[in-house]
Amino acid sequence: MRAPHQSKCAGRVIAALFAVASIGHAFAASLPAARRVLEPPLAGAAMAVVDGRLWVASRGGGLIGYERAARTMRFDVGQGLPSAVAQELAALPDGRLVVGTQGGLVLVDPRERSSTPIAPPEMGQQTMAADLVLAATRGSSVIFQLTQLDSYGAEGQPEASLWHWDGQRVQPWDVRLGGGVVATAGLADRKDGCFHLAGIQVDGAAQRPWYARQCGGQLRTWRLADGAPAGTIGVAAIARAADGRSTILVMVTQSAANPASRRHVVMNLDKNGRLRPHCSKASFKEQVTGLVQSGPDLIVARAGAGVHALTCGPLKPISTDPRVSNATALTHDARLGLLVATDAAVWQLGKDGTPLALTPAPGPGIPIDALPMEYKAKGALALLSSPTAGLLELARSADGWQVARQWRAGIDLPAGVYGAAAYAEPDQIIAVQLSQGLLRLRPGGTQAVELEQGTTPLDVAITPGGIWIAAGSTPLGGGSAGLHFLPNEGNARFVPLPDRQAQPSGRLMAWPDGRVWAGTRIGIIEADARGAPRRISAERVEALYRNASRNIIGAVGATVQYWDGERMVPVLFAIEPKPSRPLGHPVDLVIDDAGRWWILFSAGQVVLLDAERRHVATLDERSGIPPSSRRLLYLPGSREVLIGSAREGMFSLTWP
Repeated sequence: MRAPHQSKCAGRVIAALFAVASIGHAFAASLPAARRVLEPPLAGAAMAVVDGRLWVASRGGGLIGYERAARTMRFDVGQGLPSAVAQELAALPDGRLVVGTQGGLVLVDPRERSSTPIAPPEMGQQTMAADLVLAATRGSSVIFQLTQLDSYGAEGQPEASLWHWDGQRVQPWDVRLGGGVVATAGLADRKDGCFHLAGIQVDGAAQRPWYARQCGGQLRTWRLADGAPAGTIGVAAIARAADGRSTILVMVTQSAANPASRRHVVMNLDKNGRLRPHCSKASFKEQVTGLVQSGPDLIVARAGAGVHALTCGPLKPISTDPRVSNATALTHDARLGLLVATDAAVWQLGKDGTPLALTPAPGPGIPIDALPMEYKAKGALALLSSPTAGLLELARSADGWQVARQWRAGIDLPAGVYGAAAYAEPDQIIAVQLSQGLLRLRPGGTQAVELEQGTTPLDVAITPGGIWIAAGSTPLGGGSAGLHFLPNEGNARFVPLPDRQAQPSGRLMAWPDGRVWAGTRIGIIEADARGAPRRISAERVEALYRNASRNIIGAVGATVQYWDGERMVPVLFAIEPKPSRPLGHPVDLVIDDAGRWWILFSAGQVVLLDAERRHVATLDERSGIPPSSRRLLYLPGSREVLIGSAREGMFSLTWP
């Protein structure tokens, strides 16, 4: 049983690279691409209407085109995009689209069904996210921002950089403020063709707001110190005022360390760069997710609060329909009017505020961060755990996978962050609620599993005699790192690990005879119901796997290892040709019934080894492997591997 890995630490990739694989690369070319397992929530981040087709940039679903409420085209990971997290979208006058993804900026031509990356020539193999994209209303000029990502997809805003693409070349775009400039909002004005950008300049602990306007070849930049609200940490949105002479900024403030103190304050910026409060005096606790001009009205969308007209008086609701209350993006189209994206769909708002769905009605889907945990019924059922959404079970039929059962955090389950989960008989599921405890899910309800005070469970494994729990130590004392055993009958036992350096990685592997192997920072620790631990290996281990039908055991962490019957031995293989980008370190593996190894690396690539443990292929986003991949599950019934990711949904891959 394995728990989601959340560490960002680096490790050695492979113990040694000695043997050179002489076969397999031609075979690798025939490997099928990974395919999606059901659809994730739409999670619309941006929208554009081109040639009558609605395009939605989906945070986890790629770029999707809709016509008459039906999906007609898609660009996804493995299908033109380097990442399925599409977070920015802008349309060029010639009908092409520029898409900002977590893997960079991509130019998409729907008519040719083609895609081309746009990147600075010196970027090399760095993983960069395009997190702000503005396309000119005339010509092919694009301003965009790239932000450095680590191997787990976390953003580091101070390392952002702004760039300009003129249709042929990419060059730095300098706002003439010095270093540490981060753009957090932008607008390409359709009336005058100007670019408007705003954000924060980070200088140590100081954060100073700024605003820039480029019209043709003329650039003007202002630092917004005078008149800015106290504690400004960013700018959430930009819109032009109806008079065309001033700009509306939604400035984000935070008066205390507690994020609950954050406010979104509406400000007016005149043509000379002077700030003053907007006549509405509006200040919101909710996140502003959209700000657009619609005729004489300024329309604001807020997460969880809906869509309102922003005037000098009280807010006026555009729609009271709860389906558009959790707006994730807002745009105005000359023909369709106001369009509102939510986690479920895109809606066109009528004059009376009635929403009309422009995308298919949502059905049972998979949360984008759902990770596969276990299977039963020979792989016909798969148990998934989403840290944010809770647990669900998939059932496979002739028509593919369907959601069979779901337990939602905050509704069917207590609110919290969920980790590992395991099947237990009869018809029970044991779930880890991280930093809180264990839950036992039964058909009649859910109950907490009583644990020793201070126990912080990381993983759970079920054996014939009871439940094993891998627990970490708490920073301020209390519970100790070790293995807890809750027998079906009798008293609970605790198996302490040798020292604090032996913290569990959160991975357990149960044996049929009741033993358990735990991956830790100092290797594999074996324990049984009698509480007698022994050390199996000396290298850091993050994941363990045993193919029961062939009794092949492997482990990954600081090295890749296999069990020779007496000890763990390094797996020696060379990766040829060299991967297109750094692999990171191995975080998970499965071994199929043909004895072949599937090794997942932290940068979201899967390395395939044959039964003799020779390298066959390295699969990345070009094969449909999501870059945020975190966990693998082999299903013997269909001989497929489920690939769970942190932000891009679930995929399936079968090795012929």
